[in-house]
Amino acid sequence: MRILLLTILIAATVLGQEKPAEKPAEKPQVPVQGPPPKNLTKLPDGHFSANAEPKNPESFEIHVVIIGETLSGISRDVLKDGKLWPQIWEQNEHIVNPHWIYPNDKILIKPVTRITEATPPGQGNPEEATPVAAAPPEEAPATTAPAQRRRLVVSPAMAPPAPPGPKSIFNLTPPRVFPEVKEADVYCSGFIRTEDVPRDLKVVARYSDHNEYQGLANVGDYVYLNKGLEGGVTPGATYEVVRPTKLVDTLGMHYLEVAQVQIVIGQSKYSLARITRGCGAVELGDVLIPYMKTEFPELPSKRPFSGTMRASGQVPGKVVMTKVKLESTGSKFSNGKTTPNVMGTLSTLDRGLAGEGGVVYLNVGRGEGVKAGDLFIVFRDVPAADLREGNEQARTAIAEVVVLKVEEKASTALVTYSADVIGRGDLVERR
Repeated sequence: MRILLLTILIAATVLGQEKPAEKPAEKPQVPVQGPPPKNLTKLPDGHFSANAEPKNPESFEIHVVIIGETLSGISRDVLKDGKLWPQIWEQNEHIVNPHWIYPNDKILIKPVTRITEATPPGQGNPEEATPVAAAPPEEAPATTAPAQRRRLVVSPAMAPPAPPGPKSIFNLTPPRVFPEVKEADVYCSGFIRTEDVPRDLKVVARYSDHNEYQGLANVGDYVYLNKGLEGGVTPGATYEVVRPTKLVDTLGMHYLEVAQVQIVIGQSKYSLARITRGCGAVELGDVLIPYMKTEFPELPSKRPFSGTMRASGQVPGKVVMTKVKLESTGSKFSNGKTTPNVMGTLSTLDRGLAGEGGVVYLNVGRGEGVKAGDLFIVFRDVPAADLREGNEQARTAIAEVVVLKVEEKASTALVTYSADVIGRGDLVERR
């Protein structure tokens, strides 16, 4: 009996001295999304954000946020895996809450090492957050305590096994890459100008080896101008040939850009010029103005677009005309109100339509702060019959355009993407 009691006493002493089991390490927490921060700050580049400017950006590649982007989406583009977004957040200490990034915020990017080892005990795989790029309100920024920032390490999950059956060889939703703006898009787009373009220098004849009169001239041909050395026209100078077409609303006169020429011979009263670039055929009476080279900014190649995009409320305007409507206007060979080469007679379109690659003119310009390279979204009101019962009037996004030229009251824009044809009266707002 004594031996049994002694054994129980020794066992109880040993158990009492055993250390308690350690608690597993706490899982790092991501700040909750919460409501949109208020009291945003205006940053040096002019945009509003709840985040600050990054420190030491020269050590990184910089990604500028556009509307609709998220950290997981940026991670898919840069790191080819959306679940690696915490590694991007980790190196961007100026991003307070990964749920809230703003258009024109700067995201620092550099190569990171993918973690393929087993998940460390007690950490697990944090769930992927879905940060939202929100349109900034008009107030200044909310702050979040630095203690909310934690170091996060992500191990990408194994991909699930592919279901049985044949694999699909069709990619029905490839990522959209917008083409770059070409030089011809800029120099052949035309413009609407409030003040009149001087019309004292004109094309008066076409030079022909056979001394035959011809009213049209193209690239490589020579034309005579009505001014020479006495009028300030010197050999080697470059001019742009433009053609006035018609007045557009109250914005000014539209000018079609026809060609560029270089002066090759100068006499006292006249000069001879060679057509070096053509947007169309040069006619007698076309006007010449000094050529000015245009510098066009580089645009991001990938820009999300959806018919459900919301209007930004910035620089609202509308499409006032399309280039296709004005291409024959002002020409001495204009066919007026009929369309040739068809069975019978068809009336010409009163407004004109434009799709991808087409040119449209907007009723916003330098006075509204518009500049070359600005992106605009084209909206169209959804007819009430197309809405469900009880819904209010709605708009759908139908296209994106980029501004090529800017005048005082109007601007010229290229259609970069179009889900429907664009016509006069369609609404636009800066992206």
